[in-house]
Amino acid sequence: MADIISKLRQGGGKPSDDSVIRLAAARMQCEEAVLQAIIEVESKGRPFDDKGRLIILPEKHVFWRELPKNLRATAKRLGLAVQKWTRKNYKGLGGSGSDARWDRLEAMVDLDETAGLRAASYGGPQIMGFNAKLCGFASVQSFVLDLAESEANQAEAFLTYLEKVGLLQAIRSKDWRAIARRYNGPGQVTRYAELMAQAYVRITGRGGRADVGKGYLRLGSEGYQVKALQERLVALGYHVKPDGDFGPATRRQVVSFQADNGLEPDGVVGLKTGEMLERAVPINAQPGGTRDNLTVKDLRKSGSQTIKQADRLTKLGVGALSIGAGAEALEVIGSVPGLETLKGLSDTIQQVTALSEPILQLIAENKWLAVVAIGVAVAMLARKIKLRRLHDAKEWRHVG
Repeated sequence: MADIISKLRQGGGKPSDDSVIRLAAARMQCEEAVLQAIIEVESKGRPFDDKGRLIILPEKHVFWRELPKNLRATAKRLGLAVQKWTRKNYKGLGGSGSDARWDRLEAMVDLDETAGLRAASYGGPQIMGFNAKLCGFASVQSFVLDLAESEANQAEAFLTYLEKVGLLQAIRSKDWRAIARRYNGPGQVTRYAELMAQAYVRITGRGGRADVGKGYLRLGSEGYQVKALQERLVALGYHVKPDGDFGPATRRQVVSFQADNGLEPDGVVGLKTGEMLERAVPINAQPGGTRDNLTVKDLRKSGSQTIKQADRLTKLGVGALSIGAGAEALEVIGSVPGLETLKGLSDTIQQVTALSEPILQLIAENKWLAVVAIGVAVAMLARKIKLRRLHDAKEWRHVG
């Protein structure tokens, strides 16, 4: 049994009284009942089971996504991972607090500890492990162990998460669809929104409708109207996939459009934003809107984080005087913000990493050759990142 699972199975979590939720609500300037409703739906209101263990729920489809590709077939054969979410994924897990859930998480962690821990949700708020850094933790291991200690720790992580993902306004206005879309993902927005609203009614004895006007498009909306909005944003030069799902990516582009046009950047497409969308001119057709002469230097001056990190890679690659610097450079590659949106680079990164590994193994025989090879590979990759970012900027893709 993995050491961390053995420790978590011992229990000992400290529940708190209602003051934790009361303090959280005061900090967020929202109703206690809204937070209570969310937690009730996510975990039946329980931070720990009868043995003092965290309430957990392992997710097969998330485990598939988090696993290295070379382990996916094994995980699938063991019944631990699948490519897509279905209700069948929970067959045999039992209810909240069951040993079967811990058995599955343990099997996942035995195969790959980090991927396994990132693929489960924890505690009263049922925060996914892959959100550990959003909650302020350096690793998923430290995140899980912290939540296992007390309900107060869970409340603090929950608050940090809500603040980081921009859900405070949705919670204050009881926008259940927005909360469900961001918290539970795109698959079951209507179901979870209804459950949260019903829980709120049960707790307070009054209705829990959102304070957003009927017909407005916002986080959690879906359908042909959302797809039309996304297509209009694309036509105006904003980068979003027209899939009919108003998720976080669409909200970011709506906020960008609102900020660019002097509107309140609330991410909600109401009357004013709708009218402005109809009147707006594509960015590249506006006076001074051409980016044909844009350079990497211009992006650097404007504060592009992608260029900043690529510059760091360049310095590490060119100045790699020890294998430690080369190893650091390889580690930095995966942390470049927005890298996943720069088309055509993921394969290059994998190739560079794969090519470097055998070089590192030969270090004992020819250290300096390995250092030079790593330095050249990293410098070339940094250049590709900058050129790809410049290309996207010239096409008005909104990448940092």
